[in-house]
Amino acid sequence: MRPPSPVALALPLIGLALALPTPAHAADSTLWTFHKGVAVRYGTFTLNDAYLTQVFGAQNDELKLEYDMGWRLVEIGATAGFAQDSGFLQTSSGTASDEHDMLSLYPLGADLRVRLDFFDEQWLVPTGGIGGNFWLWGENWYVPDPTTDNARAGSKLGWSWSAGGMLRLDAFDRKAASELVAQTGIDDTFLVCEYKHNYMPTGAKELHMSGWEVTGGLRFDF
Repeated sequence: MRPPSPVALALPLIGLALALPTPAHAADSTLWTFHKGVAVRYGTFTLNDAYLTQVFGAQNDELKLEYDMGWRLVEIGATAGFAQDSGFLQTSSGTASDEHDMLSLYPLGADLRVRLDFFDEQWLVPTGGIGGNFWLWGENWYVPDPTTDNARAGSKLGWSWSAGGMLRLDAFDRKAASELVAQTGIDDTFLVCEYKHNYMPTGAKELHMSGWEVTGGLRFDF
């Protein structure tokens, strides 16, 4: 399936953000207020490598932690993820054997993100970004002969683009939001969802790890 383009993902979010009720004035005086944010996201990803798809399936689960800092319209972020899946090695005819195989993936990334957060207490904040990837991976499988190597590992560099949105939960219960600020220092709480397309250049004998991912979760801004 062909992944959606950045424009196709961004336009509906921008239109919905503009249609939602917001305060009548833009918060120009606070557009450059510095913030920090942490997020926990969970989702699914797919890889383009035919071998990996046959062994581990077309889609796999992923957990991500994110730390961001910046201003209302632009921020930089760092992410660390973990994914692990198991399957069975393929025979020469392309069918599954009875030998167990496991893939562990540790995707690390740094992103520059634009936030269309123009108004105080704006309900929906569309986002888009571009960043660099550094992924660590390891694969191990069962081999009856203990003297035979049954593991390999490596790393890959690449880049990605992303599009998503953040739903500000504070707008639905302002009293609870005020109490949360007083008790914990959390200024804003968001439900977040993001689509990311990863480009991981590869050599002729390397695993093809380009693909896409969709994750969602909670974000807290301080």
